[in-house]
Amino acid sequence: MPLSPLQLVTLRALVDRLIPADEFPGALAAGTDAYVLRFLEPTPDSTTTAVLFQGLLLLDAEAAARHGHTATFSALPPPDQDALLAALEENRPAVPWPASLSAAIFFNRFIDLAHEGFYADPANGGNRSAASWRMLGDDPRLPVSPISDVGEVPSPRDDSTAADTSA
Repeated sequence: MPLSPLQLVTLRALVDRLIPADEFPGALAAGTDAYVLRFLEPTPDSTTTAVLFQGLLLLDAEAAARHGHTATFSALPPPDQDALLAALEENRPAVPWPASLSAAIFFNRFIDLAHEGFYADPANGGNRSAASWRMLGDDPRLPVSPISDVGEVPSPRDDSTAADTSA
């Protein structure tokens, strides 16, 4: 069962609020939603996926309960989204959540998924153009090498750098 259009909009708003843009791209610009969508691809026995799909619906139900029956999470201004997410993190929902998925568990699982997607190897479906790696100062085009700022790092077998203990 794929996400409904409303669930997709909610998912994108959620990951973008969990890792918002600043001077660097946020989760949505970095393709974190693509990573999460790949994770959520249903398998025949994927209860985790079904539960997280339900959580996205409940996130919109939370927005409606707190801000009027037509409100959706994605339409809320950022301060209201933050307040709603803080309440979920503290497991203080405004609507009933199933025993199999508390509001706090949903929140924490999406935090994990957002971090995985944002910092992952771009080949895994997130971190478009290595955006988060660049944010951390990594240049993914450069090979890893044993060269330091002061020159080549000596090999552990290089006896020329060992202290003279014969005296």
